[in-house]
Amino acid sequence: MTELALYEAVPLAHAVVDRVAEDVGVRILLIKGPVAVAQGLRRHRSSVDVDVLADPGRRPHLSAALVELGWADEDPRRSPTVLPRHSLTLRHPTWPCELDLHDYFPGFFLDRQQLFERLWERRTRAKVAEREVWAPDLLAHALILALHSLRDPYDAAKHADLEELVKNIPGLFGDEDRQALAELARDLGAADTAAPFLVEIGCPPVGRGTTSVEDLRAWRLRTEPLDRTAVGWIEELRRLPKRAWPRYLWYAAVLSEKELRLQDPSMPGGAAAVWAARGRRLRRGLAATPSAVRSVRRSGR
Repeated sequence: MTELALYEAVPLAHAVVDRVAEDVGVRILLIKGPVAVAQGLRRHRSSVDVDVLADPGRRPHLSAALVELGWADEDPRRSPTVLPRHSLTLRHPTWPCELDLHDYFPGFFLDRQQLFERLWERRTRAKVAEREVWAPDLLAHALILALHSLRDPYDAAKHADLEELVKNIPGLFGDEDRQALAELARDLGAADTAAPFLVEIGCPPVGRGTTSVEDLRAWRLRTEPLDRTAVGWIEELRRLPKRAWPRYLWYAAVLSEKELRLQDPSMPGGAAAVWAARGRRLRRGLAATPSAVRSVRRSGR
């Protein structure tokens, strides 16, 4: 059997997921990647995965249907963390791309089901691999792409993505669109999290300052620290009773052999390599602890 190249697999996988979702009656919106290119929000370039925003109440049905087709949830990020796991990553032995099944998108502070319903109301069609799929409309998709970049401010690639998005906006949005985008960000709980993008493209300050203190704190913990793992450890310790600390720290620092090998497929065989990886992980966590403590304190202020 001829292997699929990545540039072939990604658009075809969009069509596969859309067809499976249709067959099992799960509403989905395809986001980022080829859809953003089709809408003019992003230049053409190769993608490595398929991003799906699924109806939160029905996402398990879509995941189960894909598992029946040979896809498997092998995401190694299983250790306890302050940051909720917002997507399932599915892999297939004969497909070179991954499927990311989201049930919400970080940066929106609205109930997951309500967020999906609002985005679904604004859905539009886009063509990928000669198949018409549902996608967020231009305004909503621009907001999703902006939040995706703003979530990792220390990532040079994400910074470049945001700059590209800002450059593309003048050819797509007028003054009325900017007003509508600002109102949409407010309604979806993203007026403050998306503020750097909204300010850059000239949107009015609609809804700024309406995000709750706790939501802003969660966003800062996600976006500001250089080492989020250590931040997650410290934040979770603040929530747990002290009697639960030893078990939590052991699990968070050690991880299982499967998790470690999924994180580093090049790891040599044998128990010695596993314990060496655990040692490196623990050293990184301890080294990052002082800055993580400062990040948690700053977010609290």
